[in-house]
Amino acid sequence: MGNIEQLIMNIIMFLFSKHKRLVFTAFNQSKYYDAVNKLKSHGISYRSRITSHDTGTVGSGRNDNSQYDIYVKKDEVYLAEKAINS
Repeated sequence: MGNIEQLIMNIIMFLFSKHKRLVFTAFNQSKYYDAVNKLKSHGISYRSRITSHDTGTVGSGRNDNSQYDIYVKKDEVYLAEKAINS
């Protein structure tokens, strides 16, 4: 997907989603899944935005160049932050 299409999708998701408060950003997939599992175990709904920062270079092994953002509802920010940091 091109940059323009990605921008449009991000705007649409922001406008129509109840989950607008950014509570966590990770640059590591395992940290992202740890946070998501904590939110799930506390019954907190969320949405994610994963942005790839792929440089297009070929190297040895897999290098995760993605940004993982987690958004929650405005009234669940405190609970989400408490769950993620527990």
